[in-house]
Amino acid sequence: MNDEIFEQIHKSLTVEQIMTRREEFYFHPQDSKFHKEITVFPIKNEDGTILRYFDSKGSREHYILPNKIISKDLDIMSLIKMLDRNSFFFVIHAEIVGIVTVADLRKGAVRMFFYLLLYRLENQMKTFFKERISEEKFIELAKPKCRSQNKVYELSVFEECSFYDYLVALKNYDAFKQKHGLSIRDIEQFGGLDKFRNWIMHPSREEVKVKIDSDLEYNRYLFKQLDRIQKLETLLKNI
Repeated sequence: MNDEIFEQIHKSLTVEQIMTRREEFYFHPQDSKFHKEITVFPIKNEDGTILRYFDSKGSREHYILPNKIISKDLDIMSLIKMLDRNSFFFVIHAEIVGIVTVADLRKGAVRMFFYLLLYRLENQMKTFFKERISEEKFIELAKPKCRSQNKVYELSVFEECSFYDYLVALKNYDAFKQKHGLSIRDIEQFGGLDKFRNWIMHPSREEVKVKIDSDLEYNRYLFKQLDRIQKLETLLKNI
């Protein structure tokens, strides 16, 4: 996937795809006493406008200030970074059209976004090694399972190896470590991306489930993986 195609898809995955729409709102005070699992309730004025909200955690009403508002067209990557500091935002498009919270990051569009990021990262690692070393050298570094048998293979190892194989090869590739002044332990921090990738693709499988106790922890987990992906992309480009 080239960067142009990625950017087109990336820009189409926005807050609008995961927000709770206005017609699905629960309002204060008529709904808040019946929905204890929800913490933020918009307050609708007589003319239908929404200028305030009720926070059930603090049992207080608040005005919706500019720092609690985002556009429905905001991309998901930016939203993840913003939700690292805030638990929710009201979404506007001329008027308030929705609300998005950390709980919405569990939705499919967010997993699709990360799958695309990881797919692009895998292609970047593939290109990195194809441009620098032979297939034989790569097999020596990665020891991929796809080359465990003594037979003639039709496809290049670069087309058949796994995301994990590329991470192993990076850990064992001295030129990469020396260029950036990295140790094996430094490279191993990216190893968690393989489990993350498996979880993104198969979130219901018990062997790859991620134990997370709250929505805020979930967002911190996603933010940590996003940071790892972006760091590794930068290292691959700067060599």
